[in-house]
Amino acid sequence: MNRRRWILGLLSGCIALTVTACSTQTEEQVLSATIESNLQQMVSDPLLLTSSNPNDYIAGNPEVYRDILNTGKEGSLLLLQQLESSSENGLKEWIMAQASSEMLGEHNPVETWHSGKDWLRQYKINVE
Repeated sequence: MNRRRWILGLLSGCIALTVTACSTQTEEQVLSATIESNLQQMVSDPLLLTSSNPNDYIAGNPEVYRDILNTGKEGSLLLLQQLESSSENGLKEWIMAQASSEMLGEHNPVETWHSGKDWLRQYKINVE
């Protein structure tokens, strides 16, 4: 009887750990998808598609941009990962760099930059 309880307890513990691990991974995936969706919403805003100023896209979507900024440290890390893994260096990457810069606040070591990849390159140099 004790052995059966011990096995059931062990099995319950394993199930609880598995569920916890899956839900943590899911939260990160949800956060990543939310950030990606917000970025896509900003860069595809039909009212701004003719603008060449990246700040117009932020100013035209303040709530969406604020949602990105409010993702906290987890969001900041995901932005850095997405910026680093992106093969592009356009508007979306510029917005990711700007958001990362604002999220870092006084800990942002980069003062002047011209593109998202430029910001990331300088950031990596200063952090290492």
